[in-house]
Amino acid sequence: MAKNALLAKMKKDKDLADLLHTERIPVEWLSTNCISVNLVLSGKIKGGIKKGSISMIAAGSGWGKSMIGYSVLKAAQDSGMDCFIVDTENSVNYDLLTKLGINMDEVGVHGPTNSIPKIKQFIAKLSAQCGSLQQRRNTFVLFDSWGPIIEDQVLEKAQQGSSAVNMSSAKFKNELANIILSGGFTTLVMNHVYASLEMFGDPYKIPGGMRIIFNADGIVLGYSSKKERDKGKNVLGKVVTCAVAKGRSAKEFVKTKYLILHAGGVSPYYGLLDEAMECGVVYKPKPGYYARIGYDTKVDPETGELGKPERMWKEEELYCAKFWIPLYKDETFRHYVESKFAFEEQVLINANEDVLALMNAGYEDLSENTGIAMVNRTGANLDELDGDILAEDDDDM
Repeated sequence: MAKNALLAKMKKDKDLADLLHTERIPVEWLSTNCISVNLVLSGKIKGGIKKGSISMIAAGSGWGKSMIGYSVLKAAQDSGMDCFIVDTENSVNYDLLTKLGINMDEVGVHGPTNSIPKIKQFIAKLSAQCGSLQQRRNTFVLFDSWGPIIEDQVLEKAQQGSSAVNMSSAKFKNELANIILSGGFTTLVMNHVYASLEMFGDPYKIPGGMRIIFNADGIVLGYSSKKERDKGKNVLGKVVTCAVAKGRSAKEFVKTKYLILHAGGVSPYYGLLDEAMECGVVYKPKPGYYARIGYDTKVDPETGELGKPERMWKEEELYCAKFWIPLYKDETFRHYVESKFAFEEQVLINANEDVLALMNAGYEDLSENTGIAMVNRTGANLDELDGDILAEDDDDM
């Protein structure tokens, strides 16, 4: 590969060298403490939201957005990050956050306010206090939430009793999104959804201007929920189905589920039973019961046959640390789910095959690899790919 002579020359000039990005910081993640959500955000079991980037969770009211945000806030504080909350809904639950083990004396809360100018000022001043790129990445901002923010003109018109419809909201939100991006913080944005009127595609759309969507590293879209009950018909919680609406690390359109517990919080262990069975680390020894190969059931090294399970689990017993933690550490399971959710486990066909060079190659040297199998392994329904997850209002661009 040819050397960049101009780049080498610029590096020798101190003024020009200062303009180049030379600091290569390894990718780091903040866990959501829910492995299925980690996977749709990052494609990794030990992933989550990417440090130094904007991530978004968009879902309906009562679908666990704030609880996931609080889990990330705790992970950020536990790792020594400087933590802040932008409270636009007057909804910060100090008692709950304290019970989760978060020291709220060390968390800066801006608000409650949904005024875009005030939030812009706060973000700009916070950015001014940060020096290095590493310090910015080490600052966590939980934005809860994006939906209610408004510009001051709306309030002024309301005071005047004006019935004029505000047509510039998206432009102000887009400007705020760019200011957040320029800060370089680790930002998690909570957002709402609204019902789509389209006959096909996703039932929900993401509001609030297109710029926050363009600027985000990963977006999770929740699009359905149902009550989870035990065999006695008692409500255990609410199961939310979500998909990757945008992914720079996770494959778009891949789906998973997470469980909001009726007793409070989001289950760290729900959502990957189907994947565990697909890859062969979990099976059903008899109807209604599950067992883990290599943990509950031993394999005969000579014949490869399964022995009698030492323990069988009912489904209502599955979602606990004792069942899932060994699987989260299991290399077979990790490789399977990360291959399903992440790009990194696949060789990108456009990067691996130089079409112009192949035009000069012999016919026998040409590959029959279409790359379509990679799409199929994500579990995406190709008929649904025509449905645009993102809102397409011209005013939002």
